[in-house]
Amino acid sequence: MIAMACRCVERTQAIATGAAALARGDLKTLAEKAAFVGRTLAEDARSGALRQAAQQQLARIKPIVRR
Repeated sequence: MIAMACRCVERTQAIATGAAALARGDLKTLAEKAAFVGRTLAEDARSGALRQAAQQQLARIKPIVRR
């Protein structure tokens, strides 16, 4: 399996869209967005993209903490 970039940004957008759909009572859109979030989270976990994204975030934080 080829490692892909983490789809965290897309999931964040889907969660926001799903929350707005819930507020409107649009259960179809809510279900679609929830399925997308679950599916992509599982895909990223299997591919190692979540670990890679976390390591990149830690690498950006480390120089700040050392000062």
